[in-house]
Amino acid sequence: MKCIIADDHPLFRDALSMLVSGGDICADVSHAENVAELHDLVEKDGAPDLLLLDLHMPGASGFSALGWFVGNYPDKPVIIVSAHIQADTVRRAIDHGAAAFLSKSSGTEVMNACIQGVLAGSRGLHPGLDISESGASLKALDVADALASLTPQQFRVASMLVEGLLNKQIAYELGVKEATIKAHMTEVFRKLGVQSRTQAVLAIGNLTIAPDETTQEAV
Repeated sequence: MKCIIADDHPLFRDALSMLVSGGDICADVSHAENVAELHDLVEKDGAPDLLLLDLHMPGASGFSALGWFVGNYPDKPVIIVSAHIQADTVRRAIDHGAAAFLSKSSGTEVMNACIQGVLAGSRGLHPGLDISESGASLKALDVADALASLTPQQFRVASMLVEGLLNKQIAYELGVKEATIKAHMTEVFRKLGVQSRTQAVLAIGNLTIAPDETTQEAV
């Protein structure tokens, strides 16, 4: 079984890797420190049998990476593992297609049981967490569907657009010509159903996650 752990905290990646590569799971684990590396791994080796995804990793805007993966690989389960565990965040992640949501402070036994449950076909798991909030809006789900239609390069362009980078800056970061970025931007606008950079940023903003002031980021 192939598993990708997408998280920018090396200590937590290593801890998760030990959990899923040993015991009863025995997965072949790959690591991604950002969304671009996740795209590269999927393009190179195909979609994993399980994705363990941190919501707050470089290159992601809220639920954008989750929406992209679920939209392209609906039969491959995603477990969100995050320190941000507001009821609204948990509920929206489930609504956007996550098979389960785990707190980074969960114990090994809880994580192991949840992962095995997902691999056995269970969905909508959120052990010990509340999902009483109303969940994802229809507009946010539409934006997630649109992002799922983007190519990996278009997704990177859209993510850098949200970060406020200009076309020439995006071209420099990606090592391509500015004309290429303009072509990608045209496709991003078309798929999002918008006509300007501002409208695109506002649309993707529907997937953002409010900061959780009560929760400290786990490592």
